[in-house]
Amino acid sequence: MNPYLLAILAILILGSAGAFIKTLALPPVVLTAFRMVIPTVLLFGYFKLIRRVRLFRYSVRWLLIGSLLNAARLFLFIASYSYTSIVNAIVIFYTWPVFAVLYSRIWLKESIPRRNQFLLFLPLVGIIIIFSDQQITTDQQDLIGMGAMLLSSMLYALTVIIFKRTSHEYAGFETVFFQNLLGGFIFLPFALPHLSEINLPTYGLILLFSVSIGVLAFGMFFQALRKMQASTLSYLSYLEVVIASLYGILLFDETITIQFVIGAMLIIIATLLFRKA
Repeated sequence: MNPYLLAILAILILGSAGAFIKTLALPPVVLTAFRMVIPTVLLFGYFKLIRRVRLFRYSVRWLLIGSLLNAARLFLFIASYSYTSIVNAIVIFYTWPVFAVLYSRIWLKESIPRRNQFLLFLPLVGIIIIFSDQQITTDQQDLIGMGAMLLSSMLYALTVIIFKRTSHEYAGFETVFFQNLLGGFIFLPFALPHLSEINLPTYGLILLFSVSIGVLAFGMFFQALRKMQASTLSYLSYLEVVIASLYGILLFDETITIQFVIGAMLIIIATLLFRKA
């Protein structure tokens, strides 16, 4: 499948993460544990029992480093939504493409054409316009949430670069297995005491969240990453800001404003121009 289409499909699904987290309203450590354990178990079973693939066939040092960083990244990501709104969180999170472009330039030696350097700032302008109408206060919870998401953004950009580095050795869904591997072991012991407090419908929603985001979306994301530059994928990912904000508007009664419309249009236009470039 065309890597650009794969990336956009992945982004459409990833944009629903905040809505899942808000709806489930579970302690971050519990949801993080499920979100990482379920993909790990499912993919391990798939590769060992169905595909019969040897997962540890190359050096996994960088994959395990990426897995450890991703565990911290995901916990901060989920915790952020517990403290601040979907729009606030997703806007802060989307500083990650800036970090990814910088990291890819430093470590992967990827060149950034002058036109694409300009296009990097156009979505940022759109995000600033969307953000300008949000009621940001000095409330401690908002500050904690936005601070957690900024750290998550920096770590996420670093994991994208790490997994890009190993993408020639491992396919997309194999990378997803390693992405979640360590986090499951780290967070599951903290989640076990809470298992009896969760009802059956909630378990069903947790399963849907973990499979759609943790397996399907990231599998497509990493498959696309194998065939395009990390900086290219970071540009396309700005679409998630629009998608996540729409989930907030439609499901959580967040209001749509003229600033949101203008900012969303800039993000979409920049993405289309970058695709043609």
